[in-house]
Amino acid sequence: MSHSVSDLADVLADSVTWMSVRTADSMPGPEWVSCADVISEQQSGGDPTYAWRTAVQEDYGREYAIDPPVQVAAMFTLMWYVQVPSLVAAVTAAATGVSPEVSPSALAFRRHPTAHYPVEVALLSQEVVPMATAAAQLKAHTTAFLDSYVPAVKLGSLQRFGAVDDEVRAAIRLPDEAPYADQAADAFAVSLEQKLRTSCCYVYALPNVNACTTCPRFR
Repeated sequence: MSHSVSDLADVLADSVTWMSVRTADSMPGPEWVSCADVISEQQSGGDPTYAWRTAVQEDYGREYAIDPPVQVAAMFTLMWYVQVPSLVAAVTAAATGVSPEVSPSALAFRRHPTAHYPVEVALLSQEVVPMATAAAQLKAHTTAFLDSYVPAVKLGSLQRFGAVDDEVRAAIRLPDEAPYADQAADAFAVSLEQKLRTSCCYVYALPNVNACTTCPRFR
């Protein structure tokens, strides 16, 4: 069965309840974030996620009446960014065996105005690719972002790249029907047997907040 990008957008929208997905020929509006622009600016020495991290930091400060550890906002911003290409590639691959293109130029997103996570995603390319190609594109995309992400706090490579594996693993499990889940896990080099996350969001560092049940600190 062949699939169009529009078909795959519907699969994503049905599987990811907190995110809407659209196809578009160009950036849908000025409030949208181009993945290609984020990476290009980072690689040029800029810090395009500074305002994003600051908004998260300030919200946690107000909510918990403290000056939150900077690694919390830094890690949530990292996870939310890599979640975009990870969800697009892994959900569709698990459900259909193919994926939209997930190169930086093929994706844009809009953040939730108060919760700050990506709430809308635009698929800017009409190309449908095999899951092996999607896995290679995802690796190149996330590596380019993570290698140039400088959030003013040290995040080790296990934290950075483990977050991608965590998002991919979770994404493969999302569709109600995922006949290609095992093939997708092989293509994206993750184990569906793994229960605990590889990376940590550091949310436990906030007052009176317990670690997630899948936190790697429980090893």
